Amino acid sequence: MPLPIPPDVIFDAKAHATRFWYLFTGSRGWSARIPDWRTSTAHDGSPLLSVEVAGPGAAHALASFATDCPLGLRQPGDMHPRFDLSTPGRTTLVWRHRGVWVELWHPDTLPTDPVPARAGVDPALVSASTGRPLFGPGGRLTFTRRGKETSRA
Repeated sequence: MPLPIPPDVIFDAKAHATRFWYLFTGSRGWSARIPDWRTSTAHDGSPLLSVEVAGPGAAHALASFATDCPLGLRQPGDMHPRFDLSTPGRTTLVWRHRGVWVELWHPDTLPTDPVPARAGVDPALVSASTGRPLFGPGGRLTFTRRGKETSRA
């Protein structure tokens, strides 16, 4: 049986997940939220923090968060995020932070989840898999290499 985890560590795990979620989704202009945290005990006896991702684009936001958000997990016993599909009807992203299991999940009720819109970008021009614009400047912008013009008197 694991040692008891102090309440401040549980609070820190929740604050860590909340901060990273809102920094990540906010920087992309997405409105999926994690409003209602629940605390319970995991199968191994460790504390478990769980929250449903709610709002437009929840599935897309969770998938992007899993692949693109560096959570900075560096403590002994930390585990990087993994998807858990063992609970029927929901997709769960789970990781371990300082001995506390953290899970963000969304229900699998919608066959397709709309891609959240970015400010100033037409949703029809956004990749469904990455959430990034389909068109835009390439890796290298074109420019001219003209010499410095001097006026002749």
